Amino acid sequence: MKSLLLVAHGSRRESSNDAVKQLVTKLRHQLAGSGFDEITHAFLELTTPSIEDGVSILVDAGSIDIVVMPYFLAPGIHVVDDLPELIDVARTTYPSVNFTVTPHLGEVDGMVSLILQSAGATA
Repeated sequence: MKSLLLVAHGSRRESSNDAVKQLVTKLRHQLAGSGFDEITHAFLELTTPSIEDGVSILVDAGSIDIVVMPYFLAPGIHVVDDLPELIDVARTTYPSVNFTVTPHLGEVDGMVSLILQSAGATA
């Protein structure tokens, strides 16, 4: 089973955390044909579920291949240092699970077009 773990920073503002949860709900409704069987979210800090919890949820559901997507626009310390360290711990905890970390969202192909398209739609 292949799953997607969307990792966000986490916020003291519950509405910000709720926005991530709502995005995952929307994504879950479009998983058919995506190559993913399941999706969940996790936060690096300030709220739950933690990355450890998110990974555990997916493994308990039967995931053997987990793609981790950093929901960050820039390659700050969380993307460059913290997330890789936490995924290394997950690899040790679950040696039979394959973990892949994608580029952070700001580095994804198509982001420039999306920004211009979105800005143009509101102008």
